[in-house]
Amino acid sequence: MKKIIKISGKDYTMQSSAYTQFAYKDLTGRSLLNDLQDLIKLKAKAMDNIELSELDKVTELVLKISFAMIQEADPNQVQDYKSFLKSIDDLYSDTAWIEEVILLGCTPLSGRLQEIKQ
Repeated sequence: MKKIIKISGKDYTMQSSAYTQFAYKDLTGRSLLNDLQDLIKLKAKAMDNIELSELDKVTELVLKISFAMIQEADPNQVQDYKSFLKSIDDLYSDTAWIEEVILLGCTPLSGRLQEIKQ
């Protein structure tokens, strides 16, 4: 599934498919399913109860997932992860993109994530 998600005023086309979990693993050495599970657990907490270390983890994971899906959709959108990060002026004035990224990342795995949430 492809979707345009706006981060810091810039539109990025992102794509999530069965391939995404393998691209994410190649990019980060981490499991997309495990990271999405961590994000879902943190999302369940009220924002007032999230510690700075948890917020830092959420930010890092969501940005890496975003980058993997941007690369899957069209690798010409950003040169590399560092230039992607440099293109973001403001992460938190509009945080709707964070949930959009999580939901898009979950799309191909949604059945499995429903089992995890129960």
